[in-house]
Amino acid sequence: MRNLTSNVLVAYASKHGSTEKIAHWIGNEIRGNVDVVNVNNIHNLNYDYIILGSPIYDHEPLPEMSNFINKNKEELRNKNKSVFVVSSDNEERSKREMNINALTKIIPGEINQSAVFAGEIDNSELSSSEQESVNRYMNSISKPIGSYSKLNEKKCREFGKSLNTFI
Repeated sequence: MRNLTSNVLVAYASKHGSTEKIAHWIGNEIRGNVDVVNVNNIHNLNYDYIILGSPIYDHEPLPEMSNFINKNKEELRNKNKSVFVVSSDNEERSKREMNINALTKIIPGEINQSAVFAGEIDNSELSSSEQESVNRYMNSISKPIGSYSKLNEKKCREFGKSLNTFI
């Protein structure tokens, strides 16, 4: 009898933990054998389906994710895959599209589905330069400065469930 269980990788890069939380929520909703792994700890891409997730800072994915994608470009090209990004603000459609494009433009091949999720910021965990950058950004979009969380576990889990149609 043939094994119909898919092997799925949820590969993420995370700076302060939001993307890691989201990756686990997504992974928990996927049928099959699922590994949720930081891109720095991935040694092979022997998976039937790959989900890539990264926060977006200054309109770019984390360098760890960009490096992982560049290093594995040819192998990723023909893989079935989806992506998600995490940003500080996902309320405006144009910003959501800009944030997802920051990641999808560097990934070779077709992407089945994508999503943008809001993250969280704990100012006590940020360096002074990160605080300055966040404060500038929050001022530019007329949002209050300070720690906040816009994590939406339900929305993340729904995205994970929706990916089962591709796996």
